[in-house]
Amino acid sequence: MPGVLPGKGTPPPSGPMTFTPPRGLGLLLGGLLLALLVGAIGLSVSQLAAASVSAWIILWVALPLVSVPLAVLVAYRLYGLLSGRYHLDRDGFLLSWGLAVEQIPLTEMAKPRLARQIEGRLLPARSLWWPGCVVGRSELEGLGTVEFFASSGPEDLVLVSAGDRHLAISPPDPEAFLQAFTDAVRLGSLEQIPTLSQRPDFLFNRIWNDRWARPLLVSGLALLLFLLAYLAVRVPGLSLGAPFGFDPAGMPGPLAPPGRLLLLPLIGGLCWLADLGLGAWLYRREGDQILAYALWGAPILVGALLWGAALQLIAAAPLGPVP
Repeated sequence: MPGVLPGKGTPPPSGPMTFTPPRGLGLLLGGLLLALLVGAIGLSVSQLAAASVSAWIILWVALPLVSVPLAVLVAYRLYGLLSGRYHLDRDGFLLSWGLAVEQIPLTEMAKPRLARQIEGRLLPARSLWWPGCVVGRSELEGLGTVEFFASSGPEDLVLVSAGDRHLAISPPDPEAFLQAFTDAVRLGSLEQIPTLSQRPDFLFNRIWNDRWARPLLVSGLALLLFLLAYLAVRVPGLSLGAPFGFDPAGMPGPLAPPGRLLLLPLIGGLCWLADLGLGAWLYRREGDQILAYALWGAPILVGALLWGAALQLIAAAPLGPVP
C-alpha cells in the first residue's frame, strides 16, 4: 500500500490514513499481569529449591505449569497491542496486529458501522483479554463471528465487514475513520489488491487441536502429576527412609532419603518433554505424524512403569516412629 500519514482526525481527501489504537491502559494492565506471572514462576522455583517434602510441593510444581503458558500468551498480546495498526486508503483496508494480518479490497467492504449502531454487546467471548487489550472472537446474533483487534470498550468500537468477515477495531477517532472510508470510496480504487487473511500458525496450536495428539499428551502428563501428588502425600510418612531400587535377586536395595522418590516423576517429566519436542519435529511432516503419535504415547507407558516402581518401593520401605 502507499505511504501513510500520521495522526488523528479527518484525513485529506486524496491521502491514505493510518490509525493507531489507544495503548496506554492495555500496556499498563498487561505489564502488571505479566510481572505477576513472572513473579509467580520465580517464587515457585525458589520454593521448590528450599521446601521440604510436603503437600505444598504440589502447589509449587503446578504454579509454573500454569504461569509459563499464560505469561507467553500475555507477552504475545502485548506485542500485538504494540504493533497494532489500521491502514485505510482508496484501494482497501489493512489491519496488522502482532502476527495477524487482514487485507480487504475497498470494493468488497461494506460501510463500517459504529458499535452503538449494532444490537448486542461487542466483547470477546473465547480468549484472554483485559481492558485496553480486547482481542478474541465472539458470536453475535444475526451477524455471526466477530473477531476483535481493539483496545477500547464496546462503545468506541468500529465494525469493519466484508461478506461474512467481521472485524471489531478501535481507531482513536471513530468518526475520522468513517470519514476516511467515505473519502476513499469517492476517490475510487486505483489498483485491485488481493484479499488476505493471515493468522500465526503456531505448531503447538496445531498439535493441541489434533484429536489424537491432545489426549496422548494430556494423559502422559496427568499420570506424572498424579504420581507427584501421591508421593508428596506418602513420602513425609517414610521416616526411616525408602529403598531406591532392587538388587538382581529382587530384594529391596539400601535405604535412601525418602525425598529421592520424587526423582521418579522428575525422570518421567524429562521423558515427556523429550518426547514432546521430538514428536513436534516429526509432526511437521505429513508422512511422519504416525511416529509423532507413537512418541507422544510413550510417556503413558513410562508413567505406568513409574507408578508401579513407586508403589513397590513404598511397600518395601520400613515403617517406624518419627525420630
